[in-house]
Amino acid sequence: MEKLLNVRQAAALLNVSQMTIRRWTNDGLLTCFRIGKKRERRFSEADLHAFLAGRTDPVAGATAAPAPNRPAGRTDGVSLGFANLHIPDGTHLTHLYLDRSEALGIQGFFVRQGLNTGETVMVVAPADQRDTLLDTLARDGIPVQDLIQQDRLIHGTGKQTPEQMIALIARISSSAQSGFRLVGDMSWTTVAGWSLEQTKALEESTNTRLAPGLLFLCQYSLTEFSGAQTMMALETHGFSIYKNKLTRLHF
Repeated sequence: MEKLLNVRQAAALLNVSQMTIRRWTNDGLLTCFRIGKKRERRFSEADLHAFLAGRTDPVAGATAAPAPNRPAGRTDGVSLGFANLHIPDGTHLTHLYLDRSEALGIQGFFVRQGLNTGETVMVVAPADQRDTLLDTLARDGIPVQDLIQQDRLIHGTGKQTPEQMIALIARISSSAQSGFRLVGDMSWTTVAGWSLEQTKALEESTNTRLAPGLLFLCQYSLTEFSGAQTMMALETHGFSIYKNKLTRLHF
């Protein structure tokens, strides 16, 4: 019978913290068995290796130097960094979520994957959510401050108008040397007081910029956004993710 690993051993194998292992299992991103009366987590080594293969090499402990350019127009798809999901290069997708911890988990995977492959990564979210993500990455051993100083990891809370935000994204993405990916928790637009029409204008502008080497992930909370806003998100993205299921949309 295969020997099962505990949380400490799983964390060592995946080169992350034990807290991260617990969070991934809570979010349903990492398979585990619950053993005994205390329901302690145990992991199959085969499952962990399969999970690791889906993530590619971990960032923790790696240098912050850029990696070689991502090949333009890859036909085998680009890894999102979680659930072994791959999408076409140059994609604009939306993640619909019910739980904030799920959103944070996917943000972390997506950002790590981009940093692993040498991309410039941009994070846009309300200040508290952004700070939680950066703190989580730092606890997992990612050299956050070094990457920020090198302009490999760029973060913010959004601009006051679509025109300002479009210009900022255009400037940063055009200067990226080894690919670019952006993750935005779109609740920042609510904090900024944007209307549905303003948010839609930003999403539609993003669709005009799609090209090999660029990835855009926009997250919408189903508990915070209205039905009309959720429909707008589905209408302006090429793919959606809901409960780790990737669906191609009509765009």
